[in-house]
Amino acid sequence: MKLTTEFDTPWAYSDKILKLKTGEWKYQRPVVTESKCCRCGVCSLFCPVGCVSDMGSHFEANLDYCKGCGICARACPVDAIEMVREA
Repeated sequence: MKLTTEFDTPWAYSDKILKLKTGEWKYQRPVVTESKCCRCGVCSLFCPVGCVSDMGSHFEANLDYCKGCGICARACPVDAIEMVREA
């Protein structure tokens, strides 16, 4: 049985999957220290949701879609991302 999907690769495109705002599911959120960010993009590559974007001087997660998994913080080579508990 062959499974079919609208996506042409295993990597989904954020403009196609970020249609439903699911950010309220998270119990923690990533906070980026802009001065520490080296703009390597590793956080963006590892984000399973695909909600991390280049803001010019740093990368930042779109909290409307972020699930708060913390993978971006663990993947950051310069520890520029800290996970903060939602209030």
